[in-house]
Amino acid sequence: MTSATLRREAKRAIEELSNDKVQVAVDFLEYLKGKDVAEATLEILSSHELMAQIEEAERSLRKGKAEDFVPWEKIRRNV
Repeated sequence: MTSATLRREAKRAIEELSNDKVQVAVDFLEYLKGKDVAEATLEILSSHELMAQIEEAERSLRKGKAEDFVPWEKIRRNV
């Protein structure tokens, strides 16, 4: 089933719920959103390579070594 179809079905189902049940659905969706964030955070924290890169960036930042960083404007243009 496509993403668009799933979203249409979800919207249709929500329209048929009472306000109390819509609140439960919203609470559950917020929980799922938070769970995704937590899983992504755990993935980063468990990666030795990523953590080493973060620590290196923090050291450079503390030393004021701006040349070690790519300007946000340059990154944003390439995304």
